[in-house]
Amino acid sequence: MFSKKKSIRLILLVVFMFLITFALFAQDDYKTWKKQQQDSLREYKSAQDKAFVEFLEKNWKSFEAFKGNVQDDIPKPDKVPEVEHSEEKDFPETNIVKEIEVPKAVIMAEDQEVKESLVYAEPGSAPKIDVNFWGLPLEYNYTNKLEVTLDPLNEKAVANFWYVTSNTDHEKFLQQVQDSREKMNLNDWGFCLLLNEIGKTITNDSKNLTNLFLWFMLTKSGYESKVGFSENDVYLLLPCKNVIYGVSYIMIDDKRFYAVAFDKTEKLSISINTYDGKYPNADDLIDLGVNKSPNIKKTLVEKELKFKYEDVVYSIPVKYDQNAAEFFRNYPQTNMDVYFKAPLSPEATQSLFTGFKPILEGKPETEAANILLRFVQTAFEYKTDGEQFGKEKCFFSDETLFYPYSDCEDRSIIFSYLVRNLLQLDVIGLDYPGHISTAVKFHGELAGDFVVFGEKKYIICDPTYINANLGMAMPKFKKVEPKVIEINK
Repeated sequence: MFSKKKSIRLILLVVFMFLITFALFAQDDYKTWKKQQQDSLREYKSAQDKAFVEFLEKNWKSFEAFKGNVQDDIPKPDKVPEVEHSEEKDFPETNIVKEIEVPKAVIMAEDQEVKESLVYAEPGSAPKIDVNFWGLPLEYNYTNKLEVTLDPLNEKAVANFWYVTSNTDHEKFLQQVQDSREKMNLNDWGFCLLLNEIGKTITNDSKNLTNLFLWFMLTKSGYESKVGFSENDVYLLLPCKNVIYGVSYIMIDDKRFYAVAFDKTEKLSISINTYDGKYPNADDLIDLGVNKSPNIKKTLVEKELKFKYEDVVYSIPVKYDQNAAEFFRNYPQTNMDVYFKAPLSPEATQSLFTGFKPILEGKPETEAANILLRFVQTAFEYKTDGEQFGKEKCFFSDETLFYPYSDCEDRSIIFSYLVRNLLQLDVIGLDYPGHISTAVKFHGELAGDFVVFGEKKYIICDPTYINANLGMAMPKFKKVEPKVIEINK
């Protein structure tokens, strides 16, 4: 009897477990069926987006992350050599500098400047978002929040973000951003900075959602870009026309994808998950070149730069835009020619040209260049980037005016700008191990140290060799052949 009851209980237990298991499988089948129904009901604005979402849901793999490269691992000197008594140089009385044309700096009243820089949302359109970009209040039509969950963070979540965002009115939004980009003279990096500020506003400062927002908007703007994730972090991955130093990257099809950040340096994990493929027609690479000074809200500062030449003390009053210098604070370290080719802000150019006009006019071009050389050598205090920032940082010319100290490449860059624009002479950069200098192509013959480039003779002009004249290379580099940084190509 006892054995019979025990058998019945065992049978009932087996039946009960079977029913539970069946219910669980049925529930899973229902969830699968429900998801399939939801996916089939998804509406897409384009067939490309539908195909891309389906691609994102399954084509991911792990890539090894590499540490960023160092541009020059040879340390710069803590103190630079100085010529104790610079001898007067005999300059040929030819190729006299004639009238120097001073560009007119258009300095608008603050209310007019802000008004002309604003981007207004279309009247009656909603929703609207307000963004402050370098002191300029900007207004756009776009959703003020992106209701996308990233928990768990996986390829499905990323694909869902693309689906949700692709169904917003992003086309009109991007047109508004492009309009403000043109008004503010923003290069590719400036465009990224603007999108980053908008992304932080929309996502309430969510780093992961902001990186996804940047990825989507850059891709839709025609740039090749990717996102990757590792554990709980999303990374924006950008290939670039230029080398980016000190930034981690992954390799896909022999192309570097840098883990770019716009607020602070990213630190990648040992590996990162991303996809091997791209959105159709998103082929443009981010270009760090700067063709125009950014037209953002101006914060003008005045200072005097003093230097001595042949026992005469000169004082050059300089007016520069502090915001133009701040704009480049976190600019990625890249190819040296990017800095050499970049313009100086209009206000700084106008004040420097005004100051040097009476000093240089009527002098031989060689003597005028020597005066500019002495100015750059002695009007700025020297300190290495490591001492000033704790890291390597190459300056754009506006930054050299802004920061209290500068080193060899910073001085070479601003010297090159002044010689090319005040004297209309051809200049090249000279890249030595642990040192940057310049050389100038003059119209006449001049004795001294020189390099030959493109079958032309360039006289070495070292903006860091204190009190050295044209044609005097630093003693330690006299027999070193430098790499040439071409500026005027």
